[in-house]
Amino acid sequence: MNSGIYKSFVLIWSLLIIWTCASERAITGGPEDREPPQIIFSTPENESIGVDTKTEIYIKFSEQMKQTTVKSALQLWPRPPGGYEINTSWTWIKVVFDQALDSSETYLLTLDKTAEDLKGNKLASTYILAFSTGDSLNSGRLTGSINGGLDIKKNGDLFLYRTYDVNLDQLRSQPADYIFQTDNEGNFELPYLAEQSYTLFYHWDRNRNKKIDGDDFFGRPTKASVFARSDSLRVDHRIWPQSLPVSQVRLLDLSDIGEQFLQIRTGRPVTNETVENFELVSDGDTLAFLGATTVSEDNYAIHVNTAASMIDSSLIWIRNFADTSKYILHSDTLQYLKMTGLDTLVLEPLAVAWKNGKREKLPSDLSSIYIKANLPFSFTADTAFQLVDSEEDSVRIPGKLNEVSSMLWEFIPDDTLDDGKFFKWQVNTDLLQAPLNGFPMDSVMTGKLFSVNADSLGSVRLMHMGTEPLNCILVSKGVKREFKLRPTIPYLITDLVPQEYFLSAYIDKNGDSRYSSGGLEPADKAESFWVYPSEIKVRARWETDLGLWRLGEN
Repeated sequence: MNSGIYKSFVLIWSLLIIWTCASERAITGGPEDREPPQIIFSTPENESIGVDTKTEIYIKFSEQMKQTTVKSALQLWPRPPGGYEINTSWTWIKVVFDQALDSSETYLLTLDKTAEDLKGNKLASTYILAFSTGDSLNSGRLTGSINGGLDIKKNGDLFLYRTYDVNLDQLRSQPADYIFQTDNEGNFELPYLAEQSYTLFYHWDRNRNKKIDGDDFFGRPTKASVFARSDSLRVDHRIWPQSLPVSQVRLLDLSDIGEQFLQIRTGRPVTNETVENFELVSDGDTLAFLGATTVSEDNYAIHVNTAASMIDSSLIWIRNFADTSKYILHSDTLQYLKMTGLDTLVLEPLAVAWKNGKREKLPSDLSSIYIKANLPFSFTADTAFQLVDSEEDSVRIPGKLNEVSSMLWEFIPDDTLDDGKFFKWQVNTDLLQAPLNGFPMDSVMTGKLFSVNADSLGSVRLMHMGTEPLNCILVSKGVKREFKLRPTIPYLITDLVPQEYFLSAYIDKNGDSRYSSGGLEPADKAESFWVYPSEIKVRARWETDLGLWRLGEN
């Protein structure tokens, strides 16, 4: 008997004995396990050729696994004729096919990162076992990377179809020829493909309805049709997924919080940009209102001073709602039913912050201070709000109070504040009028505000040598700067906190000031984008010069 055949016979016979006779039990106790499980053995072996079309597949893990996660993580591409059955023990997988496999075909068995051991550790990356029932393996290969946050890299799937020039939303409802994932760095590689054109796109199906729709993350290469190559002309396909807009804002409820004050709850998070731009419509007519504000304890609510009582049973909707993904949306319609009674309302402690507090800027730009409440209120005297320089023996800083809306005031100091200090603020509630306040507040409210020390900040200088303007995004912890970079013109980004930053840029072809990851039609290209190849380290009192940024060098 041929020695190779004999060895294979012995190996398979041993596997059957282990599979059928071993009494495996879950291991308990011992030191905490944080290591990802490993695949230590398979038959057929990876990259085997001439595999029998009636083969069975065995895979062994380095430790005991959650069997349900292993079954759900296993896929076989392309889909074999007939079905297949997955049998598992604690450390083994066995795949049995209902029909013989196609001859002269390269198959890929994949185990994605959802496969877990008993301690909940997942595979470090998608495992691929390739074998061929013919005399060679397919040599085509697709590689690339996903740009974005860690959750985007870890949660989304990449879908590859042998069909192309088809609407992507239609494709998403069909079984993909291949589904795979990135590693923890956002890089992906799919080898052993036939050299031909495919459709490739990324989809994070956040509501798990197997459709590409609102609030999902979607992305694709500049061209959805890609070609798997085996030669040196292979390209890395880069994808920058973006959240898809919902078609409209859903109004959840409207309620009275006073004779002329409404609370509107929406199906989308409310931001300061929302309350500054939205329009309120009642029975077909735009409704003028005195002011609106976000609600500190409810990110989906708006408080509106309507200046007059609403008419019972009016139909209400809103226009120009600024979505958190920068889309402008309109709402559905909701009927307003007037309440017959009101609960007692309490004015909560006022929120005091720099006007532009979300950006790190010099104190000359931060001098204005916003004073915000959850209900309409007013100051009866300019002395109701006081700002004190705590480093100079509590010297009061003079300034003016201006009403922005019924629930928002602004304090503007007479002089520019010094940098690198902290200030104390104080509100005398005896001079605070809140007609809806059900209970008296404390006589004095106090707090602190910190300004930025100019000597603690750094800057970044860069220039690009392309032919079109770039929309750039510089991000770090608590910082997001967006700016336009024009060809051959140096740009200096100032007032940056010393830490590591990441820079990306795109060509805004459609002029909407937002990166477009491409539409669902094959001709709807994604906008070109670039990512600076490494983190940018900013130091205090230092200008970091990035030199010439040659686009495409990533």
